[in-house]
Amino acid sequence: MSRKKMAIVSSHSVSCGNAAFTRVLHTSIERSRDGIDTEVIELDLTLLQSIDRGIRSKANDHISDICCRLKEFDCVNIQMEAGLYGTVPRDIVKRFSKLVTANKNTNVTLHSPRLIAPSSSARSAIKKIFFLRLRSGLEELFLASFKSINIKINKKIIRHCIASNSRIIVHTLRAKKQIENLFSYTNVDVHPLKMVDEGHSHDPKTFQNQFTQANLDPNDIHIGMFGYISSYKGHVDALNALQQLPLNFKLLIFGRLHPAALTDGALDPYLSHLIEMVNSREKLKNRVLFLGELDDSDFLDVVSDIDVAWLPYHENGQDGSGIASLCLDLCPRVLCSSSFAFDELLKLVKYNNVMRFDIGNTVELAGKTQMILNRDEPSRPYGGVSRYNVRTQADIYLTELDS
Repeated sequence: MSRKKMAIVSSHSVSCGNAAFTRVLHTSIERSRDGIDTEVIELDLTLLQSIDRGIRSKANDHISDICCRLKEFDCVNIQMEAGLYGTVPRDIVKRFSKLVTANKNTNVTLHSPRLIAPSSSARSAIKKIFFLRLRSGLEELFLASFKSINIKINKKIIRHCIASNSRIIVHTLRAKKQIENLFSYTNVDVHPLKMVDEGHSHDPKTFQNQFTQANLDPNDIHIGMFGYISSYKGHVDALNALQQLPLNFKLLIFGRLHPAALTDGALDPYLSHLIEMVNSREKLKNRVLFLGELDDSDFLDVVSDIDVAWLPYHENGQDGSGIASLCLDLCPRVLCSSSFAFDELLKLVKYNNVMRFDIGNTVELAGKTQMILNRDEPSRPYGGVSRYNVRTQADIYLTELDS
């Protein structure tokens, strides 16, 4: 019996959420079935994300080369996050349209499939400008405009999927329902992001080393935040909540700026604001540590041993969060905001280690942090793993090979 070949088009070796998920997906598919060879066709983000006309032409050639390679495979998965394929909207759509038609057995993972804009965003921005709150109003209007562009891109992407009869994989029932209602297209599967092997065993020495190197007190309560340092992650809310907790509560921020946020010679404004808050407020001094990015293995170990994980995310239109999935599967106590992404995830998987709070309500976040510490620590697994796990996730991606 000949071996089957599957390709995954995505980022892979870089530092980003898509690359981390792709590494997990590649490994889980290889382990799940005999007779399947899985190859990641890595996107060259240096070319694809450039706005220089000459380099954009080279990026188009790069996509054409990938399309030629995809013809050799029995099935193809395209990891679709718009920013992976370009900066200019028409480039993103054009490049995707080539990829999705390169192989007839193609499925597409939509990570941020927002299709309907909240009407309140633009109204709120215009109201602020009317009352002369110009800076915040213009920032909100720009954000609303950016979301509108993403929605237009998503609609075009989905139309190309439909035209090629490509199966779509999303992370929430809400996304599936919107695609079915807006496009009358039912070739859509749902699976929440899964990033941890069943029966995963962590190494406690990893966090012990963090204790030693950072001179942490093991008698303190250690709160962890993970992933890229970005405003929607809610670090400002976290700092404000920390001020309302006893002094033995410490916040450990594991992460870094997203590579796309790096600029020559200028400190990121959001990071600068966080540093100013920590340095200027007495109740925060010596209670906040920026501990940098962790590799995949160390990340799993630290999340497993932190006392509490905070996910104070603001709403940003994403339907899945790898960080949230990892925290909920590994950390015994998780506080997550009322973001739609978390609402939808918890409809699919019932976790017994989580408490929710309203976005931006730092009083509630601080209070529920103390409440969750007073509860008995649940036993693992914290959420049901029989219906959704890395094996069922791998099976979703192999449907074309099974038909």
